[in-house]
Amino acid sequence: MEKKVKVKPRRGLKILLFLIIVFFVFFLYARYINTSGFVVKEIAIVDAELNDSYNGLKIAHFSDIHYGRTTLEEDLGEVIESINEMRPDIIVFTGDLFDDDAVSEDDVDLMIRYFSELDARLFKFAVIGDYDKNYLDSYQKILEESGFILLDNESKLVYDNSSEAINFVGLTNTSDISSLYENNNFTITLVHEPDSIKNISGSNIVLSGHSMGGQIKIPFIGGIIKKTGAETYVNDYYEVDSQKLYISNGIGTENFSFRTFNKPSITLYRLYNY
Repeated sequence: MEKKVKVKPRRGLKILLFLIIVFFVFFLYARYINTSGFVVKEIAIVDAELNDSYNGLKIAHFSDIHYGRTTLEEDLGEVIESINEMRPDIIVFTGDLFDDDAVSEDDVDLMIRYFSELDARLFKFAVIGDYDKNYLDSYQKILEESGFILLDNESKLVYDNSSEAINFVGLTNTSDISSLYENNNFTITLVHEPDSIKNISGSNIVLSGHSMGGQIKIPFIGGIIKKTGAETYVNDYYEVDSQKLYISNGIGTENFSFRTFNKPSITLYRLYNY
């Protein structure tokens, strides 16, 4: 009777099979799991210069929706609902609404409907992102008809039960902006590209987007995808010349539909002076 001989798979084949499985799992994670849903970050910002009247002021910050890539209508609805549940005093959007240069009338109507549902006790502010410049007329229409104030190298003094205001500055570029910071009020600057902070002085807080946290993050290293406007400042927080810079991870994805260790997020800031 012939003896059956068991043939063991070659070691190299096992390693190859293992690597294929790891790659497949990582692909599913980066493409479908880490791009879906979002996290809510709650951050207390303490600055002694803040007037007592504004202790506890709530600012909801979202950015970089890039609608049409990995962010679709259902996702947008969840973002709007979550922001409203925060009951914010101020809502800020720091740019890049659509992912495509061609924006249809249906897209515009959809965004007006959803952005109109956002409810802030005081104001809703927005600035222009690099993608928004490609469909600027549509972007301006969406903001205007949904109750947002577009700050295009402009400032807005916000009073809330106080004779002292908070100065909200929104920047599209950093040319000739010194006059926006001359009123000596506590100042919050909104700008799409975080590297713009190199040309900003006199702001207490700067809120930005664009970098998406590097989109691909590596533990203990941070975001590794750096692009124009976010080459120096990529991750969540920096302090630059006594100015606190907070960067949103954004909602969508840009250029490729992947995220790793970097969930989409929206942020709720609470301001305090103690």
